[in-house]
Amino acid sequence: MPQTSWTVPLLDAGDGSGDALLAIPDELLASAGWVEGDTLSFEDQGDGTLLLKKAGNKEDA
Repeated sequence: MPQTSWTVPLLDAGDGSGDALLAIPDELLASAGWVEGDTLSFEDQGDGTLLLKKAGNKEDA
């Protein structure tokens, strides 16, 4: 059964902005069927987690 839940830490952007980076592991990309250029949407689950989904890409329209 494919893994459906991942814990991935946010990385400090390092520019003093307070922004964070999310490095998506290759294993997760492969499992989800995502490739470079895909547009992802984030949904705050309200419990400190985010739900990532592939969004409709302009190229798919």
